[in-house]
Amino acid sequence: MGGILTLAVLAFLLTTFLSAIFGVDSYLSFWGNLERMLGFFGILHFAAFFLMLAGIFKTEKSWFNLLKISVAVSSLISLLAILQRFTSLGLIMPQTGRVFGTIGNPAFLGSYLIFNIFFVGYLLIIQLQSSKNPSTSAALGGLRSGNKGKNGLLPERSGAKSKALITAYCLLLIVNCIALLLTQTRGAILGLAAGAMLCLILFALFYPAKNYRKYFLPVLILILIFGGFIFAFRNSAFVKSNPDLNRIASVSIKDVTAQNRLILWQKAWSAWQERPILGWGQENYEVALNKYFDAQLLPYEAWYDRAHNFIFDYGVAGGWLGLIAFLSLVGIATFYLKKISQRDFSNSQKLKENKWKNKQSEETSTGINFRILILSILFSGMILAYLVQNLFVFDTFVSYLVLFFVLALINFYYIASTQEKSEESKIKTPSLNLGKKILLTGLAIIVIFSIYFLNIKPISASFLANQILSLNSQNYNQAEPLLKEALDLKTFASDEIVYQTALDYLDKIQSAPQLTENENFYKLVSSYLTQTINRSPAQARNYVALAWLNLYFSSQNPERINSAIAQGEKIKALAPIKKDAYLILVAAYSLNNEKQKAENEIVQAKQIDAALGKQVEEYYNNIP
Repeated sequence: MGGILTLAVLAFLLTTFLSAIFGVDSYLSFWGNLERMLGFFGILHFAAFFLMLAGIFKTEKSWFNLLKISVAVSSLISLLAILQRFTSLGLIMPQTGRVFGTIGNPAFLGSYLIFNIFFVGYLLIIQLQSSKNPSTSAALGGLRSGNKGKNGLLPERSGAKSKALITAYCLLLIVNCIALLLTQTRGAILGLAAGAMLCLILFALFYPAKNYRKYFLPVLILILIFGGFIFAFRNSAFVKSNPDLNRIASVSIKDVTAQNRLILWQKAWSAWQERPILGWGQENYEVALNKYFDAQLLPYEAWYDRAHNFIFDYGVAGGWLGLIAFLSLVGIATFYLKKISQRDFSNSQKLKENKWKNKQSEETSTGINFRILILSILFSGMILAYLVQNLFVFDTFVSYLVLFFVLALINFYYIASTQEKSEESKIKTPSLNLGKKILLTGLAIIVIFSIYFLNIKPISASFLANQILSLNSQNYNQAEPLLKEALDLKTFASDEIVYQTALDYLDKIQSAPQLTENENFYKLVSSYLTQTINRSPAQARNYVALAWLNLYFSSQNPERINSAIAQGEKIKALAPIKKDAYLILVAAYSLNNEKQKAENEIVQAKQIDAALGKQVEEYYNNIP
């Protein structure tokens, strides 16, 4: 389980913890939120996942089976995503141009599929090699299996069964690739292309069977020609008429999305420079950006919680230490891949000559050495693909799940490659004395309680929150007891549940004004929002929700208008270029019949940005 990569995972966890402690909102950075789930608490789960995989799966066969399971799941998700393009699959997966499947977001699905496309590519190549050399299949024994003749990775198969597997892997590869293209996620597609080209170059240089090397460069050239053709004729009717090709070909520095990202990165850099060592803490990008917000971003999203670039995301969240800790994960993993490709696994000895350089293709084309070489090449391409796509998106729960799985797999091969056969034969099942049994029992009890209080209860609260958000305005009287039940669970999810409930309530008020008469619901939500503000005073969005609630329920108590004004001023202090503060203030001053003050807010908004001032003025003029 040990090794530099394990230490890097723990170092990454430590920097996340330190950035949470010294960040601007320790509570949010520690627990994270329900949408992203990447606070310290969430990352702790992934570190534990890495350690669990390293501790439990100790044979190559078990890892190979895990790869098969991952590919099977991703292929099922891909099939659903492809169907989603052509028909509705219910409320969860309605028909859409950019598919997202069960993942819920096209970009997130794209990042997930990248990993699995390389997984299925690896399985396919290994199966092809096995079918061509059936006499050597028995030599492809499970590494460190400890059970001769039974734990072989690729047992000798009949020709028909082998062909069926090859056909299946080819189909699964096609399905996953089609689903990725249908996400229309340019970052993921560019990442896959970059990773595939790296693999083709490495195959052309180092593929064990020299007679196959000559085929890889032509394939690479064809990919480059096809990509160049699509880009060169991006304005043609053929490309324009195909939404998938059109979106891929529309990559340009002048593109609206590209311009948006460039501004985000500039402002993220400014925020990063303010807190360069440990950053602002996980999930505090929004706080950092509010301070450096650019008026050019106003026509786009109202709130940004990511920079859509892993360098700036990790830099803002964790500072230089956080970014270095993350880069060390992928850097050490890549280093491990290079090192294991240089070692002879057939004898489980430590360091042998570099098989990529000594031209002993006959030796590396059989047994486990061939598989390690293919794994090293494909997983190097996978890591490049992952990094390239993360230049345009960001890490999520889904990408972390597969990333830490890959890190654990690479760690397994590296640790195994450093052990002598003699060391393997000395491995004994540790005995459990009374002290160890007591310790394990105590840990088991702690884990059970932790799962209940930190996992099951938040999931239950989230389920109740989803019930609230699914209510229509006619039966919204059911929201109050559901919200009370969710809050009574006293979980870290309560803050976000209340905030999302408030937004949902405000949205439904537009079509059902009678909801402003539910004083009990107002008191419940506003009191909890106040608690959240006291605990997390840097989060502007909570002031926004509370201020609008105060304005809509001001008929019950006019003093709430003054509270909304105070909250509007606080929003201006936290996010001086966001329009939320100005809309709240002009609405409040209008309700207070303070016309001059409302007009002063419009003037201030115009001084910041003409378009912003125009929006605020139009809103003010439409107030009845």
